[in-house]
Amino acid sequence: MGKSRFTFPYSPCTEKSKLPGCVAKRLDTAIVPYTPKTYPDHGLADTMTEQGRHARGFYITPMYLRGLGAARTAAAMKRGNLDTVVIDMKDDLGHLTYPSKIPLGQKQVQVLIDDPVAMVKTFHEQGMYVIARIVSFKDSRLPYVRPDLAVRIGAHAERLYSVGENWLDHYSPEVQDYLIDIALELQSFGFDEIQFDYMRFPRGLPSTHATWLHADAKPASHATVIANFLEKVDRALAMPISADVFGLTTLVDGDPRGLGQHIERMAKYVEAISPMMYANGMDTYFRGGHITSQVINLIQCGLQRGRQKAGGIVLRPYLQGYSNGVEHMWGSDFVMDQVMAAQHAGSEGFLFWNPTMRNGVTMQAMRELTRKGGALVAGRDPRPKHISAAWCPATGNVFGTTAEREKKGKRPQATGAAGKVVASRCTGACAAPP
Repeated sequence: MGKSRFTFPYSPCTEKSKLPGCVAKRLDTAIVPYTPKTYPDHGLADTMTEQGRHARGFYITPMYLRGLGAARTAAAMKRGNLDTVVIDMKDDLGHLTYPSKIPLGQKQVQVLIDDPVAMVKTFHEQGMYVIARIVSFKDSRLPYVRPDLAVRIGAHAERLYSVGENWLDHYSPEVQDYLIDIALELQSFGFDEIQFDYMRFPRGLPSTHATWLHADAKPASHATVIANFLEKVDRALAMPISADVFGLTTLVDGDPRGLGQHIERMAKYVEAISPMMYANGMDTYFRGGHITSQVINLIQCGLQRGRQKAGGIVLRPYLQGYSNGVEHMWGSDFVMDQVMAAQHAGSEGFLFWNPTMRNGVTMQAMRELTRKGGALVAGRDPRPKHISAAWCPATGNVFGTTAEREKKGKRPQATGAAGKVVASRCTGACAAPP
């Protein structure tokens, strides 16, 4: 068999690779027989501690943790009046970052955390709440080992779906059991919570041409697949779980992009939901893509709606801890404004995302924002406790299209060339506190 013509930066393929996904130019579509596992049913009720309900912390890369150690990492968190760490245990490439014993994961093991039990113990001794992060269906390692478990593309599904990254087949019982087995292994290490990221289907136009080999002739909707998987994992585990979702899911109703991220349905099976409210991901809401300080209003609006969608579970957003896209306003004030917006919107806690681990600005902001003992300073921000404005409806899509507004009998505000309907941008009403 010849080498594949397609090699991507995230691919494990080299000239010497013998992995099936690397050596085959055209992959067959045969599926390896598999008998789904049956797990003990622990029910859906899991108790999250008060510290977990009000967790405030950072995402921590295993490489950073390996260099600094758990004790020093905890000390750094406490200097910023933070009490939570989120640690990659299955990372963005699909590596298992610890010495896993799961048979299907052996070729994906890349040990950065030698003794996860000791690591968790050290964090607990320092008063930290410890969350294990699992990058779920996005995976650029296992698909090359077991191409039959991967999302495919091509006229005959002969290639791995490779648009930015690879994906595991969401409909595969073996894939779902693999993720559950990872979660069970992490549960045995003493983590306080397991957080599932990339709990979604791939996005964008190319995904409409993808093939899921394990889907039935009449496959369940993406939202149903995700909700059913979360129920399965919730019953298999005897500990709190959470899920990350796109921040933009808070600004729309349902699952219009077909990612499978329907917050109301997911909320039935998780103890916390974390919308990723990154300002630099909201550029399409601003004229010319230039994000202004009014993005804080948009973040608060989204989280108000997220609070309603999440019901009684914990709302714990990821906030932007890096300067990309907001360099012109980056600083302590911007970080503090995000936190206050989250608090006013009803979030119980918050997490910061910054994979560079250059967290000096954010840490300084947290020290400024907190008084001794870690309580948020009341009244620092003059922002309203609740945004109540036409541009931020409780239901419907924020800045919906002109066509949507016309259906409601409202005056259209924006049309493109030849009368083409376009989305409204964050100008006018949203550009000033209501």
